[in-house]
Amino acid sequence: MYFNADSNIQPSHSSMTIGVVVPLLSGFYLGEITSSLRLIAQQKGVNLILIRSGGFEDYSHPLAFDHLDGLFTILDSASPQLLQLAIEKGIKVMSLGYTYSGLEVETICSDQKQGIEAAFNHLVKLGHRKIGFCGNLAVKDIQIRFKAYQERCEYWAINAQSDWIFAVEEATLPGGRDAGRQFVARNSDCSAIICATDYNAVGLIEQLKTVNISAPEQLAVVSVDNTLLGARFAPALTTIDQQLEHLVDRALSRLIERIEGGAYQVNEIVIPQQLIVRDSCGSPQNEKCSYDNINNVRQQLLDDLANRPEAVHESFFNLAQHGFHSLLNLPSVYEVSLKWASFALNYHANGQDNLYVTQGCAMGEEALHGKDIAQHAFSLAQYPPNKLYNYTLPDPYLITLLPIPEESNGLCGVVAVVDDLHSSSSASGYSMFNNYLDMLSLFIERDALIESVKLREKKAKDMATKIRHLAYYDTLTGIPNRIMVKEQLERHIQQRPRVPHAVMLMDLDRFKFVNDTYGHDVGDALLQHVSAALRRVSRRNDMLARLGGDEFLFFCDVSTDSEALLLANRILAEVEIPFLFKGLELTTQGSIGIAFYPQDGATADDLIKKADIAMYRAKRHSSVNAMLYDCSMDSDVQLQATLEQLLRQAIENEDLSVHFQPQYNPYTGKIYGVESLARWYSPTLGHISPVTFIAVAEESGLIYKLGELVTRKSVREHVRWSAMYPNHILKLSINVSPGQLMRPYFADDYIGLILQEGGNPKNIIIEITETAAITDLEQCVAVLNKFIDVGFEIALDDFGTGYSSLSLLKQLPLKYVKIDRSFIMDIDTDQSSNDIVRSIVMMCHSFGYCTLAEGVETPAQIERVKELGCNLIQGYVYSRPLPVEELDLLLQREYNQI
Repeated sequence: MYFNADSNIQPSHSSMTIGVVVPLLSGFYLGEITSSLRLIAQQKGVNLILIRSGGFEDYSHPLAFDHLDGLFTILDSASPQLLQLAIEKGIKVMSLGYTYSGLEVETICSDQKQGIEAAFNHLVKLGHRKIGFCGNLAVKDIQIRFKAYQERCEYWAINAQSDWIFAVEEATLPGGRDAGRQFVARNSDCSAIICATDYNAVGLIEQLKTVNISAPEQLAVVSVDNTLLGARFAPALTTIDQQLEHLVDRALSRLIERIEGGAYQVNEIVIPQQLIVRDSCGSPQNEKCSYDNINNVRQQLLDDLANRPEAVHESFFNLAQHGFHSLLNLPSVYEVSLKWASFALNYHANGQDNLYVTQGCAMGEEALHGKDIAQHAFSLAQYPPNKLYNYTLPDPYLITLLPIPEESNGLCGVVAVVDDLHSSSSASGYSMFNNYLDMLSLFIERDALIESVKLREKKAKDMATKIRHLAYYDTLTGIPNRIMVKEQLERHIQQRPRVPHAVMLMDLDRFKFVNDTYGHDVGDALLQHVSAALRRVSRRNDMLARLGGDEFLFFCDVSTDSEALLLANRILAEVEIPFLFKGLELTTQGSIGIAFYPQDGATADDLIKKADIAMYRAKRHSSVNAMLYDCSMDSDVQLQATLEQLLRQAIENEDLSVHFQPQYNPYTGKIYGVESLARWYSPTLGHISPVTFIAVAEESGLIYKLGELVTRKSVREHVRWSAMYPNHILKLSINVSPGQLMRPYFADDYIGLILQEGGNPKNIIIEITETAAITDLEQCVAVLNKFIDVGFEIALDDFGTGYSSLSLLKQLPLKYVKIDRSFIMDIDTDQSSNDIVRSIVMMCHSFGYCTLAEGVETPAQIERVKELGCNLIQGYVYSRPLPVEELDLLLQREYNQI
């Protein structure tokens, strides 16, 4: 058993082959089209290949193109790119019901306008003047029908009232019932309604029956589609038939003319519709039409399918029990013939899609799978092959292809079902078989999706494990990092309150000298040496972490000052042991500050802060390298009070200024936006660092007034720039502190402030920190969504410095993630920084976020963050924060104004 691997896949038949791309194979509309295609292809003696494109957002796979002379696309089931490829290969193309502008694709459609005109004129003939319209106006065909309705109102001088229009969200029974409820609620005076679909009409009539309004006695109803439901409903629907069989006949005839040399025609081919008069409009008996032509495809489907409900059950049973190989059981179920079928998986390699047949079945033969099948690759255009085992394509043939989608509009695999076009299958049997194929396609797509999800979950789990390690461990030294040790501190405080523990913060005294003198590789080796030394001296219940740079933190199981100092001195002695690296003997010393829980602080941040104060005091004492925190070290409290008083005055007098640091797109070199940054010069104290006065504002409750002042000044300048450069979009990023974000009614007040200044929310980015988010995550998300609802975008600032970064990425409604400068400063020399930034960028992009690298200071760093995929850059390499007048000049140069 084998598949013929003949590489010259050209049909050996004298007849031409026409492919049809169709969304689905079954249903009252598409089912009649596919049944009509089969019948008319038989009559015209052409091969037919049906390609089901359902499941693809934009179907663009050239399946069977080597077989095709012509291609017929139903609605917008094929992408413009696919049709352009077909045209380039010499395949003639037609479209039903959809116009492909700019391509040599002839269009054929049913005359929606003429059908509505016929229905409207008939109602006027019956004496109606108050005629309403019901339909889903978001659908293109229904929009055309509604426009024709409006034109008929104007033609007959009928002043259509707005409450005669019953707009619904669905073209289905529920949509019709909704229209019925609207009709009753408005106490409508319509005497007649044109429904855009039969299903809307049935739902409308059923709903009105519940309040004793009957059709046609109290309301005449006319609809569109001529469905089985409408024909068998009571009252039988007067409806507009779209003449699908005639439409298909004319389309195939015209496509054959093109294949035989006919010139391309620009004008659309329009097929008139037919009004089928039945009971629902109230016409006299002698005006009603008979539509019972037994040779008509529609009538065959209506008659046969209504009497075969058991086939539907059998279809689902076979699908559930046997999957692909149930195809062999179906000829007896649906009274259809089947020559053979195959299933091929797609493998994408070297920029090409190749199909490998993995399963096959043929009537009267054992099923093929796995090793029984020759593993020959077929291109999409070649598939299906001419021969399976010893079965060839019949003459003429009918092939049905079921492409199975995967993520990103890709192709997972293809089911091919091959039959003799001249088989004796009835229209209804063939229609039910197509219904089965639609279901089979969905089942296989579901299985493929499950496998894809499992694979994606495994990759995500592996990535999460890797990212978690990167998030909680220092990649250079292998010891825990700031995030992990802070979580451990908080856990101890929560689970073992009042149990004493010491927090020790150590800084290396000569690290900067070593790093600058001998290079980063020596500096890294020194940090690794120190980490190994610290591991040796650490005890089982102690926790060691690298905070960043040359700072290390210990969370130690000691309860007295003497125990703490003894351990600290052991640590310092171990650190001072010399080590050799590339022939260099290096030594270093450390300084340690010690704070105790609970006496020196009740939170992790408090304890680290107090240990830091003690460590810097130890640095200033040459004879003491370890020092316990003492409250006398807080001599800066008076300075804090002075700063608060002066800051309050500066805010009231609007003495603070705003500088703006540009943000650039590194790939274009163009300015993308600016971040507004508060600056304060005090006549008393001189220039005050933002880190200092913002902390004072947070602690004193001045942060909201400070933020309001900075926002007003920033937005005013942004409005001015927007007016000066209307053809350029300049984003404005404004920082919002945790104190602001958690303030009651903050979002409403802040949005009002910005709108009052004339700001455009769509060009303004709200920057928050991780601290703001974790203060009250639920409240934070609610506040941010209010901003998003009016057009603002959200950025997460200083990403990676907090201890809840990973979970926040999934929970916050972000647009931008700003990677903290601590990861960027060594990115061109430190592999661990590279790894962290690469992981952050990959993770952010997987969520659809834009990344911005902060603190970029050298051209080498620009190139590195570009290589890692960062979208935007901010840093001194491009510009320091600029006062307004200097940014004015920069923008003039940027936008070519001078």
